[in-house]
Amino acid sequence: MKIGEFAAICNLPLSVLRYYDNCGLLKPVYVDRFTGYRHYSKNQITVCKRISELKAAEFSLAEIKQIISGNITKNEIQIIFDNKKNQLNETIRSLDALREKISGGTFMTAEKFEALHENVYLPFENDEKIIEKWEILGEYDNRTEYELDNKLSLSGIGNKNREIFFLPDGEWYWCYSWTKGKLLIDNGESSYVNEYSLEKQSDGLYMFVKLKSYDYLQSGLTTLLVLRQLDRKRYAASELARKDNINIPFSNDEAIIGKWKAAGFVEHKEDFLPEAETSFEPYFKEVEFLANGECISVYRDEIISARNMQEWTKGYVLRK
Repeated sequence: MKIGEFAAICNLPLSVLRYYDNCGLLKPVYVDRFTGYRHYSKNQITVCKRISELKAAEFSLAEIKQIISGNITKNEIQIIFDNKKNQLNETIRSLDALREKISGGTFMTAEKFEALHENVYLPFENDEKIIEKWEILGEYDNRTEYELDNKLSLSGIGNKNREIFFLPDGEWYWCYSWTKGKLLIDNGESSYVNEYSLEKQSDGLYMFVKLKSYDYLQSGLTTLLVLRQLDRKRYAASELARKDNINIPFSNDEAIIGKWKAAGFVEHKEDFLPEAETSFEPYFKEVEFLANGECISVYRDEIISARNMQEWTKGYVLRK
């Protein structure tokens, strides 16, 4: 049967079946190589319904794929179900505990966030020992917690690779700069000065930063950010920035002229399910493409329309 008929029987959207196919969970028995139409067998109806039942029981797609693969023993399936049961029991216990807190009035009340604004544009004093790339080992409550390796949840400090750069002459890159003894951060919402100290250990040079994280705004207590030296290269902001070539000549595309609204935000196109409900409010809200290559975008409450900031050409939005 074609995918439409199969989807109606299984009470699933077509997009979900296409996603199951792409991730290898439930592949059609035949795909017409000329039309691309997917075809399913009646025997797959039961498999599809088992997948839905397992999803309803909070199994991940990876676990479901393993269960229905036919490549594991009954004992291994039993272990997977026992683990899931333990997870659900833990969730129930957490819910019971939370209910008691709420019933007793010991729940959190909303607090107004007040940003911290310290002067981070200080006179520069050099420290040749720190001009290099550093690895972020973790954030801790204090030195004792560091010695016990009791890390806090990952903070937003550093780049995607959990690294931070101290550039010559205290040059700013992204939201970071420095002067001797101080890591300077200005993230657009808060600006703060964080004192650091250095320690030479057997496996290299370490930096211990008294970080003024969100907790500092509530309690006045700093956390301990621990860095380890990775190299002694003198980097520049220009070589760290990621830049695309945006010198692309204008080419028209009548199909996109008009206003578009953000409908979702996913890592891969195959992850997008139009019917999925979400309370997530995207930072990028909408864009209107004009016929001459101009475009008007709305980012949260900011409207960007000038050509020196962005344009479009066929296949691309060019953020300048």
